Order: sequence, then C-alpha cells, then structure tokens
Amino acid sequence: MKFFRRAEVASYSTLLGLVFLFDLLFTLPPFLTHTGFNPDLLYRFFQPVCHQMDSRSFHIFGYKLAVCSRCASIYYGLTLGIIMYPLFRPLEKIEVPSFMYLSIPLLFLAADFALNFVTPIHNTFASRAVTGGLLGVSTSFFIVPIWVALLKEFKTRKLLQHEK
Repeated sequence: MKFFRRAEVASYSTLLGLVFLFDLLFTLPPFLTHTGFNPDLLYRFFQPVCHQMDSRSFHIFGYKLAVCSRCASIYYGLTLGIIMYPLFRPLEKIEVPSFMYLSIPLLFLAADFALNFVTPIHNTFASRAVTGGLLGVSTSFFIVPIWVALLKEFKTRKLLQHEK
C-alpha cells in the first residue's frame, strides 16, 4: 500500500512541475526582453493557441506575456487548482467529479466570450481574467485524478512486467 501512496505523490509532483514549467514558458518573454534577449521563439510557440493581442494581455516591465489575459488566467488557475487539490481531495481518490463542476465555469467563460458578438456590452480585461481563472481552477479537479490514475496504472504495469 505504501507504494501506491508514493506513486500518487510522485505523479502529482510531476504534474505540478510540468504546469510550473508551462507557466514559466509563457511568463518568461517579458523578462527576456527586459534583459536584452530575444523571446520571439516563445511568442511563436504560443501563437497557434492564443491571439496574443497586446491590449488583452498582462504585461511585465511593459512587455506582454506570450498569451493573453484569458489564456494566462486559465493556465495560472490550473496551477493554483493543482496546488490546492490535496487540500480538498485525497490523491488516492481517482474518481473525477461531476461534469457540472466544469460546465458552470465553462458556461461563464463562453458567455463572457459571446458578449462581444451578441450584445452591445463588451467583455472586459477583468472579466476575461476571472472567467479564465475559474475555468483553470475547476479543470484541475479533473486533470489531477486522471493524471494520478494514469501514472499509477503505468507504474503498476511496469512493476508487474519487471517481476516476470
């Protein structure tokens, strides 16, 4: 039983490390630019998944992140949710929560997005950041148990094959 607890903590730690690295990649360009390095490779890396509009992006030292405020908030929210996850659910519990916990933040984000197209009211920098953050945090409660279950299964199979 001790093996499984250790495997769950190791898989959780790996996931947390990966999301920290991902956050670092899109947060790094302003620091690179500020210190005289060219961040174009990072901006191009994130370009297929984000419009990167200057007016809709967080800035550090006057330089935008490699993703917009909504995308950054989703990713930072995901990281925050993964950090908070063990406070709310044990890592051993690999059942995903009801889809309702993901659909509600997704509906808020979709409604915020749709404001620009179907109403005279426009979404704001803050509304994009908040709805993105809520979606990111809620997504973590689906990603963590799936990730832990997958790595646990992988390690179990690897151990069983090693014993043969």
